[in-house]
Amino acid sequence: MKISYQWLNEWVDLSGFKSPQEVADLLTARGLEAEGVDRQDQGLEKVISVQIVEKLKHPEADRLSLCKVNTGLKNEDGTTHYLDIVCGAQNMKVGDIVCLAQIGALLPNGMKIEKGKIRGHVSMGMLCSEVELGLAKESDGLLILPEKTPLGWKIADVLGLDDTVIEIKLTANRGDCLSHRGMAREVASAISKPLKSPKMKPLDFAGSPIKLALEAGEDAPQFFGCSINGVKVGPSPKWLKQRLEAIGQRSINNIVDISNFLMFEYGFPVHIYDADKLEGGVMKVRRSQKGEKLPLLDGGEIETTGEELLIVDGKKPVGLAGVMGGGNSEVSETTKNVFLECAEFNPTLVRRAAFRFSRRSEASLRFEKGIDPTGHAEAIARLADLVMRVAGGDVVGSVKTQLPSRAHFAAKKIKTSVRYINQFLGTDLPETKILDLLKSLECGIESIGADFEVTSPAHRLDLNIPQDIAEEVARSIGYDAIPTTIPALSGMPKPNQGNVLHHRLATIDAMKDLLAGQGLSEVLNYSFMSESWFEKFGMKSSVKILNPISEEQGLMVPSLLPGMMKSYQENERHHFGADPLAIRLFEVRPVFSAPVDQPIEAKSETETGVKETWRMSFLISGPRYSQAVQAEQGTVDFYDLKAIVENLFDGLATKGIRMRAADAQLLDSTSLGKCSSLFHSGQTVQVAVGKESIGFFGRIHPKLESELKLRTPVYWAEFEIEPVISLTPMKERAFKAWPTFPTMERDFALLVDETVPAENLIQSALKHGKPIAKVVKIFDTYKGAHIPEGKISIGIRVIFSDDAKSLEEKQVDQCSEIIVKKWQEEFKAGLRG
Repeated sequence: MKISYQWLNEWVDLSGFKSPQEVADLLTARGLEAEGVDRQDQGLEKVISVQIVEKLKHPEADRLSLCKVNTGLKNEDGTTHYLDIVCGAQNMKVGDIVCLAQIGALLPNGMKIEKGKIRGHVSMGMLCSEVELGLAKESDGLLILPEKTPLGWKIADVLGLDDTVIEIKLTANRGDCLSHRGMAREVASAISKPLKSPKMKPLDFAGSPIKLALEAGEDAPQFFGCSINGVKVGPSPKWLKQRLEAIGQRSINNIVDISNFLMFEYGFPVHIYDADKLEGGVMKVRRSQKGEKLPLLDGGEIETTGEELLIVDGKKPVGLAGVMGGGNSEVSETTKNVFLECAEFNPTLVRRAAFRFSRRSEASLRFEKGIDPTGHAEAIARLADLVMRVAGGDVVGSVKTQLPSRAHFAAKKIKTSVRYINQFLGTDLPETKILDLLKSLECGIESIGADFEVTSPAHRLDLNIPQDIAEEVARSIGYDAIPTTIPALSGMPKPNQGNVLHHRLATIDAMKDLLAGQGLSEVLNYSFMSESWFEKFGMKSSVKILNPISEEQGLMVPSLLPGMMKSYQENERHHFGADPLAIRLFEVRPVFSAPVDQPIEAKSETETGVKETWRMSFLISGPRYSQAVQAEQGTVDFYDLKAIVENLFDGLATKGIRMRAADAQLLDSTSLGKCSSLFHSGQTVQVAVGKESIGFFGRIHPKLESELKLRTPVYWAEFEIEPVISLTPMKERAFKAWPTFPTMERDFALLVDETVPAENLIQSALKHGKPIAKVVKIFDTYKGAHIPEGKISIGIRVIFSDDAKSLEEKQVDQCSEIIVKKWQEEFKAGLRG
């Protein structure tokens, strides 16, 4: 938001400030950050108006002229001061008043003016064009000033460039500051000076030839209008152009300019129609119908979807409410009669319409943030006064219509107390100080026993809860005035062990820490990509974005793999050197899905009809060690990925996670979609909770690796995290001491059918070896000579221990016999000799 210092001074007395920078610092201290303070006359300090009194052809150059100029200044003896200037422009003549950059000037374009000799003739300065003065990007010659321009004046004063512009970075909740009046309120409150208001004649809201109707309920709760006949459309007066151009707005004509002026002055977006182009004697606000067409002021045309608000006359749409007026009712040079509009529209509908049709405007920005629901009568009266001031005409009637919620507007009341505010801020402010600060912000105060009730001003839509009131006090006294204190703690803070949300967040954080501890780096990819990229992985997205940023970002991701692979390729692309790149990445974020072949129906902004499923994914590739001697160098394989997965679940103390080898049929029956084309079925494991699959990990299919031109094999894991969180204990893991008694081990070489999952053998041994069989591991597998077809030899190590005493050989032998017997019964396993 750009603020003109001179314009601001019309609303509040700034004479107590030494410079505009002090005002900028004050606003920054109150939470309205000033990003820049720009003087319009920067670089023009030594540029003055002069008159050409003599122009001769340069004897040594056809394209140069020798000019003598009258500076309007006096020499010490009282005579007129003249200067000789060599000039290359051709558009001036004797008698013209032009701009002279004096010796020592540093112009806006960076040019420094020095005394010089050009083709043998001394030049005591430079006559300037608009480009050299920073007023335009192109020009055909010197800037010629009006005939009656005084000589010797600073050009900034001549052109009205004596203003300073303060650029403010507003937070999203301060829509009330999107105007000079709003900013003036802040300054007036800070310096305890009254807010000035322009004088205007109020409208009586009677006699209007155009009637109003509200047909959109609370989405358009009020509409004010005014008819003015006999206006004359033409160029804007100088003061109006200067005000708008100071804040970066282009002048169009007096009618359009004055509507923009009102918006930047009062913060109310308004619109002015050519009244003779309106039909039916009525103006309505209603919801659009699907397929209606409306030409807009920018020359484009939109087709409505049924979700927008429209301004319509008796026969046709004439405006996209809150966004842009219609081209079929715009003011032109022939306009004689106008109709002024000032209304209120639903911020959400305005925002969606502006985004849907790519028409975000200064007006939509203000409606999106919310406008003062009680200021329309004053705003349209001010607009009518300004229109007649710059374009003539007379008011022939005015009209208003309001729903009860606006006709009998009830301001928000917030109950709080001095004790609460001081406790919240860590201050010790007296009651009188707090109340005076709130009153300076136009808040109403009513005592209720030890507490008080604050009535927030209508223009402050961001004041809703006691914390907001405390923040206003903090802004008013200055954040630097709040003492730095360390809060008193009665003990070490502890998380709420029964809080499910806290447990979820803590578990996700723990997942990230465990993966980072194993050397993986977190990535955060876009949640939308292109259909062509999904097709490379055999995936389809069921969630299409209505207004994508680009064609490459039109669909929501159904899996994290496409984004992870993008990150992999980016890392590979930027890697230089002979050594292969060690890539270790992980990501935690939601994926998106919706019913296939059914329209997505959103019930609200939170219930969108799209399902979000949080998943964790990680990917490893390249050398096992990023730096190692040649003999140690080797690439990662399936077992490196398996170790990461097991360490993750072990670190979380997750119970109930099962893993088993995955064939093509199993890979295609998962919530992740058909994965047989993604994973190498011989090096892939299913992660399951009970009988429900929650994901897989393994090697990317060699065919896919070839199609994507991957340099090294890639190993990838992806699984849903909600089931993992539910199986992770909510309380902290208790410390368990190291065993004080020695363990005993037994190794078994089993011959079993190759279809038997190793996980089943492990679970059987743990189940039947209780209570002394504590750990069961697979340490070897073998297929080949002396092994029958369809069989496999598996080496299993069982570790026995007892926390209370040392084990005897007899106990271990008896337990081992039970385990082997169960293997034989359940899996027809045999011991190899």
